[in-house]
Amino acid sequence: MPQATDTHRTEDQPAGSEYQLSKAEVFELLSADRRQAVLLYLDTAEGTVQLGELAEHIASQECNCTPAELSSQQRKRAYVGLYQCHLPKMADAGVIDYDSDRGTIDLTERSDRLLEYLYFEEEGGSEEPSSVFERLLG
Repeated sequence: MPQATDTHRTEDQPAGSEYQLSKAEVFELLSADRRQAVLLYLDTAEGTVQLGELAEHIASQECNCTPAELSSQQRKRAYVGLYQCHLPKMADAGVIDYDSDRGTIDLTERSDRLLEYLYFEEEGGSEEPSSVFERLLG
């Protein structure tokens, strides 16, 4: 799997240089509720998370029920969406390490920028929006 620092490198950036997510990438990654839920769940998890565990959590959150109350179809819907769409997109951006063969997911340091915004939103944010965007994207 390519290193996160090389994934979105432009021609004027040397190999191995730290790449910063663009504003468009930040907004694209945070535009889906599932990707936000993935980031928050991984941030609170201790260590590596299994795809099945993550899918069950996401499905129960979306269906407003406990994992025991989920149908197999509800679990499958979340699993497939994560496996085919959301996790690869997040891995391509370098915010998670995703091993699709083993079904394991870990946050990378690059996710800090996205998490900062998500936690700011949860806390109701007291800063001026322009200063937040400058801090997060500048």
